[in-house]
Amino acid sequence: MAVQRDWPAGAGVRPIPSRRLVIIGLDAADHDVVRALMAAGGLPNLSRVAERGFFTRLGSTVPAQTAPAWTSITTGVNPGRHGIYYFQNFSTSPITITNATNTATPRIWDYVGGVGARSVVVNVPITYPAQEVKGSMVAGIPPWYFDERSVWPASLLPELKRRGYETDAPVSRALEADPEAMARRMVATEERRVRLFLDMLGEGDWLFGMVVITALDRLQHKAVGKGEREEKAVRLGYTEVDRLVGVVMDALGGEANFVVVSDHGYNARPLAFYPNAWLYERGLLHRRSSLRNRLVMLAHDLFDGHLLWLPQGMTKRFQGAATVVHTIDAVDLERSRAFVPGTDGVMVVRSKVDEGAIASGLSALADGSGRAVCRVLTRDEVYRGDRVGEAPQLLLIPRDDVNIKTDPFSRSVLSPSGSFAKGNHSPNGILLGAGPDIARAEGVQARIEDVAPTALALMGIRVPDSVEGRPLEAVLASPQGSRVGEEASVVTEARVHTFSEKEEKQVLEKLKRLGYA
Repeated sequence: MAVQRDWPAGAGVRPIPSRRLVIIGLDAADHDVVRALMAAGGLPNLSRVAERGFFTRLGSTVPAQTAPAWTSITTGVNPGRHGIYYFQNFSTSPITITNATNTATPRIWDYVGGVGARSVVVNVPITYPAQEVKGSMVAGIPPWYFDERSVWPASLLPELKRRGYETDAPVSRALEADPEAMARRMVATEERRVRLFLDMLGEGDWLFGMVVITALDRLQHKAVGKGEREEKAVRLGYTEVDRLVGVVMDALGGEANFVVVSDHGYNARPLAFYPNAWLYERGLLHRRSSLRNRLVMLAHDLFDGHLLWLPQGMTKRFQGAATVVHTIDAVDLERSRAFVPGTDGVMVVRSKVDEGAIASGLSALADGSGRAVCRVLTRDEVYRGDRVGEAPQLLLIPRDDVNIKTDPFSRSVLSPSGSFAKGNHSPNGILLGAGPDIARAEGVQARIEDVAPTALALMGIRVPDSVEGRPLEAVLASPQGSRVGEEASVVTEARVHTFSEKEEKQVLEKLKRLGYA
């Protein structure tokens, strides 16, 4: 693969005829933030897309979480059908880390390959291990490292290593103390990702391209709700990500159809809610000894960020890659009847008998002003499909200023103080698009399952009956209905991949460091 040192508009990518589609994923791009920044003139490239086509809010999955949301975006079905609910599989014993082989539901690129066309896919979450795709693929998280299973074809791996490709920018406490530097470090990682994506597109003919930029999610997890310097860094992150959207658009010469989508939004949440502490108070959760956990965290706080002068390979242990405490360590899973493993509100309940009491008790929980803290839904109220039985039993939907935290040792169930992150995922994602085959439209109403069928319709591929979502006819310049177009011949083979115990530990520790557990 030839390396492109400079990136003028149109460089490295051949002119693209109509019907080709590029999806740019912006992980955690929040609808309200994007709309406000666009109105202020701060996002010229996203504004360019919206003015020429459409812009709307896109509701996320429940929970509003990376793994199920990107899988619904790329499959066109809800989690009850594709079977991905979180970064962990709660229906297995022991609990395992989610990977691409946990779903056999066809993705957009499977349908593209089914009509004999190539796809280029980079950094879409829950695509590891990379599948044998017609085209090329660099898998997304988890895990937070790349190896021979991260790429297809295998020849991509040496190229990634030579370019210094990163799944995520390493972030230490030293960088967190300088929010602007942290934002720029994260964007630098995304710039290399975008350049790789464009070079991969330039390697041959293709019909579909997709790249997911994750910097906004990582940056907002670290900065939202903390202060003015951090807010400025978040705005810088949005501005720089908008610039990268422009790089992709300009490189492709304006002849492709573009869709920009986020899996969920992100907002400030100053009130911490500790459901595991609530469960402990009621005898439903059993804790492990906290002494070891506290000592490990103390060591991490002492060392993290103070060894940046050493090579990254030596310091990664102190940059969040290994030395952390996660909920699974703090909860006695064998004795606990219920627990919340992550910050997005899924709850594992061991017995059906406990579900009603837990749901009614948490639904009645209120803050000092009498406002309800959360809603509680059963999996049957949220999901539909043949894999609902694998879903977590209860879903906590927190109030929009409430942040779920998992520490079972908290002395308070609700607290506005402490060192917890002051923001978390919101359901308010974005969807916008423009191009030769995309009509100017306003007031578009979209579900997350509609992204994949709309993408297929834009590429002239018939939407199969198995896809739940429907093409957004209002945005199609030549609406023909979902059953018109070339029929894809798709046969998905069952694959099995299991992370090793060491790999699972690495992933769980990274999830904690990012604020997911």
